[in-house]
Amino acid sequence: MQYRKVCVEVAARFLRDGGLRPVALLWEDGRRYEVERVRFIERAPAHVSAVLPIRYTCTVAGREKELWFEPEELRWFVEVKVP
Repeated sequence: MQYRKVCVEVAARFLRDGGLRPVALLWEDGRRYEVERVRFIERAPAHVSAVLPIRYTCTVAGREKELWFEPEELRWFVEVKVP
């Protein structure tokens, strides 16, 4: 299965302890989705080209989704399956 990287705009909170939590994402067509819950945060390899990003497993619109952050690039992305 192939994936493509879609960079997205993310509203995030910076916590006192230095943590970073996404609170909403803006999809490429302008739709805004609230992040209802962040379930897991871990460094993990992505399917697309990225240097060991941080994977945020989140609940968005009632469904579990993966949101990725590349700290070296200061960029957020999602992986979309290519048909």
